[in-house]
Amino acid sequence: MSLSEKQTKLIHRINRIQGQLEAIKNTIIEEEKDCEKAILLLKAAHQAMKKFGEAYIQDYVETCFKEKKPIQNMEVDVKKAISAAFSF
Repeated sequence: MSLSEKQTKLIHRINRIQGQLEAIKNTIIEEEKDCEKAILLLKAAHQAMKKFGEAYIQDYVETCFKEKKPIQNMEVDVKKAISAAFSF
């Protein structure tokens, strides 16, 4: 299965997020007490997750338009996705 350019970019975003989370994990394991570093790592991971979510939803909506899904179905799906993303 071949990935599209957009899928590849989404995977790269996920890989960067995983790297940021690993860095946070390492600061916990090594018991580093550098508060500034911890805050910067958390902020970077948070921002990366937001950007990934935006890119993922954008790709989904574009795909729906290309596949000419009924607007009602797409609207329900997007509302579900947004609700799930922000309900934690």
